[in-house]
Amino acid sequence: MFRKRLGWGFLVLGAGLVAFWVWAAVDGLAFRATFGRRLDHLLGHDRPRPLIAEASVSRRQAGESGLIGRIEIPRVGLSELMIEGTGGRALRRGVGHVPRTAFPGERGNVALAGHRDSYFARLRDVAKGDLIRLETPDGVFAYRVSSIQIVEPSRADLLAQTGSPRLTLVTCYPFHWVGPAPRRYVVVARPEKGVRA
Repeated sequence: MFRKRLGWGFLVLGAGLVAFWVWAAVDGLAFRATFGRRLDHLLGHDRPRPLIAEASVSRRQAGESGLIGRIEIPRVGLSELMIEGTGGRALRRGVGHVPRTAFPGERGNVALAGHRDSYFARLRDVAKGDLIRLETPDGVFAYRVSSIQIVEPSRADLLAQTGSPRLTLVTCYPFHWVGPAPRRYVVVARPEKGVRA
């Protein structure tokens, strides 16, 4: 009797997990389709521009819809929506902008986080010198990867504001770890030469 109940319990648990996974996948796809079209409508420029003092349009859009823009790393084929926040819902829908860091295109430290097994899975193929484009309603901003680090999760200093502009991308490491990963994979990029403010 106990084994039978245990078997049914595992069956119900498995069905619940599958249902959650399907719901999360459908929610993410619907969000990407709807907000991808909205972002395309808001853009209208594709050439990188100098950094700006305040990304006022992006900040307003983030407050209204949660959408900030799109991150692209052409060499590795990464093109994902940037969403405000790093909570579970935001990271199920795209790459999250870390609160209290600069917005894309601003002169401070722009920090973005994503899951290693979904939106930031291709970070494992990024190399020093790769181009990163941040497309936002305020403009397109270009960065070049300057370093890649594997650090402890306690390295909050990497998300702190800096005296010089930079882009910091963070995901869990190792990429093929099952369960909560013990380290963080950090990509640091600097503004592309020739388009600095």
